[in-house]
Amino acid sequence: MHEQIIARYNVERMCNNLPRVKKFNNFREPIREGYFPKLDSTLGSRAWPARFSDVTIKDVKRESDQLEFEIMDLERWRDRLYDSIHAGAVQDLQGRSVPLTETKGIDILGDLIESSMFSTNRNVYGDLHNFGHLAFACCHDPDGRHLEPVGVMGDVATAMRDPIFYRWHAFVDEIFQEHKATLPRYSPEQLTFPGVRIAKVEVLTQGRPANQL
Repeated sequence: MHEQIIARYNVERMCNNLPRVKKFNNFREPIREGYFPKLDSTLGSRAWPARFSDVTIKDVKRESDQLEFEIMDLERWRDRLYDSIHAGAVQDLQGRSVPLTETKGIDILGDLIESSMFSTNRNVYGDLHNFGHLAFACCHDPDGRHLEPVGVMGDVATAMRDPIFYRWHAFVDEIFQEHKATLPRYSPEQLTFPGVRIAKVEVLTQGRPANQL
């Protein structure tokens, strides 16, 4: 789903003479794009906080939100994912090798990156996608000293308003592309659907005869 969102976003950028979105894969570099949501939250009648230009994401320790992690965690999870992709296998909780096969590998990676109860090994591979969102959402007040709420990247209802959403997902999608690049090419049989024949095609518009728009 996110890949299609990025595709649409890139088309919109190119239609406005802008380059494709640049992935955010260096977690230490400043975020050039600031974002001022100018949105109100119905919870507590508070405004969504802004992110100023050239802010960097930092270690998060917000006791009130029971949220604590370091940028090194994100880097470690990223590197382990790439290492496993290039090795063709991930490690499960028992230390066994689980191959990233042509049919199952993409699902295994998805459960690692978007970590859930189905993750092969959350201790090793963490929760890169979601904690990345939280790093951006907390970069204006990472330790909670100013009692600011999390930013728009911390809520699925508002995250897509922030330009960094698209840079982050360009990076996340690249991880899957890295895996796909290790797979063999599709065979003619996989692409031609032998035995399947198109007998008829019609375009139907409500209130009109077939094939009339």
